[in-house]
Amino acid sequence: MAASKTVRSTVLLPEPVHRQVQAVAAAHDVSSAWVIGQPLQYLSTRAGQSELPLGNSRT
Repeated sequence: MAASKTVRSTVLLPEPVHRQVQAVAAAHDVSSAWVIGQPLQYLSTRAGQSELPLGNSRT
């Protein structure tokens, strides 16, 4: 299977969220990009699904 093309993207975060991402990254000895990328990786494995397990579904 051919590797998919990747692109760079910029994300603007509120300062408290940025600090939280940095703290999680430091605690697990990974980059902040890796921490931010994990939910995106999850979403890519769920392509085509109409619902996400976000915890507070709107009904």
